[in-house]
Amino acid sequence: MKLKFAALCATAVVLAACSQQEEPTPIYVQPSYDKQGNASCSAGYQLATTEAGQTVCNPVTQ
Repeated sequence: MKLKFAALCATAVVLAACSQQEEPTPIYVQPSYDKQGNASCSAGYQLATTEAGQTVCNPVTQ
């Protein structure tokens, strides 16, 4: 009985690992604004605009 249970668990783990993964949604950082309303990002981020038209800080890729 233990062997059947172990085989069943191993099959379930393999099937779960091979299942189709969802595309991750990007997480953006909100920019900081000065008194004039100019947006800026901290080091390692750059200003970007999303498809919805929001101004966000996007990580700089190398």
